[in-house]
Amino acid sequence: MNNKLDSSLDYRILDSRSRMRNESMKKLNLGCGDRYSTSWINIDFNSSQPEIISHNLLQPLPFPDNSIDVVYNSHIIEHFSREDAETVTKECFRVLKPNGILRIVVPNLEQTCREYLRIMDMIDTEEARKQYEWIIIELLDQMVRTERGGLMTAYWRQILEKDDSSSINYIEARTGVKVRQEVDSFQNRPLIQKILNINTNKLKNKFTYTYIALIKMFIPHHIRQVIADDTALGEKHKWMYDRYSLRKLFEKAGFTNVMFLDAHTSFIPNFSNELLDINADGTPYKPGSLYGEGMKPMPSA
Repeated sequence: MNNKLDSSLDYRILDSRSRMRNESMKKLNLGCGDRYSTSWINIDFNSSQPEIISHNLLQPLPFPDNSIDVVYNSHIIEHFSREDAETVTKECFRVLKPNGILRIVVPNLEQTCREYLRIMDMIDTEEARKQYEWIIIELLDQMVRTERGGLMTAYWRQILEKDDSSSINYIEARTGVKVRQEVDSFQNRPLIQKILNINTNKLKNKFTYTYIALIKMFIPHHIRQVIADDTALGEKHKWMYDRYSLRKLFEKAGFTNVMFLDAHTSFIPNFSNELLDINADGTPYKPGSLYGEGMKPMPSA
């Protein structure tokens, strides 16, 4: 992959603009989950912290036109259809100031496909066959699963039961997920913790999901999975992106100067210090990601 910066598209001039000084910037983190910075405006569908605003990203963002300096979202838009991802990206464009930056991080389809092909080239080896079990799940499971956790969680349990350290290490290196911790949290989350995390918005959503589940019970079992599934909100991938398709997403929304960087590199001042795309030890938070940035152009004279 060629990630060299095109000097003709270089927008380092933003560093010289006084409005882009870090202390005066308005920075928006969409779909933040539990990974957020208090120096940002953090938005998620559910809010369990006072620092997070609860908002459905399929609705217009609650900010005026040209009011935000930076918008960031990580591993969010792949959970939207292509059409909805375009809508969200256009909303980012609307709220950004001219010369504002949008940073999008997504799972890297190209890298995953290249890893799959590498494994297939050596599939006669035991190591490759073990890695194949994971890479095909990584590529497909979150797009096709019909039950919560899908094959992914089941596979994690399987390798933990076998104490298969090579498979565990391979998965953790590819995804950044701590497999044992993830399985434990999925299975053994204490009831008291679940109760403490309930808020009005989550309670309303829980009633909605319960109602939908009751409706599903009236659908004959043999066709139920064809028209409905039991995955959680935001669990499934509805699309995947590579350098070409992500660039097209930026450009269709109106962004220019689209570049592909890495977890440590951004034109957002002091971005690495926020520890959004990297961990405290400097490792990428989500290995195997594609990191794109685009700029909202100045209006034509």
